[in-house]
Amino acid sequence: MAAGMSALRVVKDAPNLRELTTRTLRDAILKMHFKPRQRLVERKLCEETGVSRTCVREAIRSLEAEGLVERIPNRGIFVASVSADEARQIYEVRAALEPAFARLFVERASAKEIEALRAAHAHIAKVITKKPVIPYVEALDEFYDVILRGARNEVARAVLRSLSARMRYLRTLTADVAEIGRKQESLALMRQILDAAADRDADTMADRCRSFVERSAKFAVSVLNKHDARDAAE
Repeated sequence: MAAGMSALRVVKDAPNLRELTTRTLRDAILKMHFKPRQRLVERKLCEETGVSRTCVREAIRSLEAEGLVERIPNRGIFVASVSADEARQIYEVRAALEPAFARLFVERASAKEIEALRAAHAHIAKVITKKPVIPYVEALDEFYDVILRGARNEVARAVLRSLSARMRYLRTLTADVAEIGRKQESLALMRQILDAAADRDADTMADRCRSFVERSAKFAVSVLNKHDARDAAE
């Protein structure tokens, strides 16, 4: 087996092998083990993961539904890339929903959930300089997941969950190129969101969440436009 393949081995005695295979391949894409636009060959994926072709095919179908891979007729299966326009649309959805989540969080979150948000913010601070950036991205995910859980609206949460893989892809992509100064600024802005939550100030928390999403959108679109220009030049 080639070097590096063992990192993707799936534990076969798990209760649901298809879900584990999907999770393994999803993580490999989000951690850039598989690059955007890279072709995925079923036989090689079977060798790397150690599972059957049926499992791999089912996992790929799940990742297609999440928008992380795409099937191109007569060419094969490729790791998807998020275009600048698609990113803009994703951030528009976030800008519409997250301020509403903030208001619901202020209204419904328990004191324990406020403390969970504080702990999530502290965790971001601890991993802000980590390389690779996955621990930092996971900490950002947790901060927002605390808000979503505390808002107690499972229907709206499911809408964002359908975008979660692509949102994490965008966070990974942008975090990988962001300077430490930008990350520290993000941490300070998230602290302001936390403070508004702790003060039970729904209007301020909603405004700060919207501003944070709009700031993130501008940076992500800028990064993706640079990637597209570089790819075109190549």
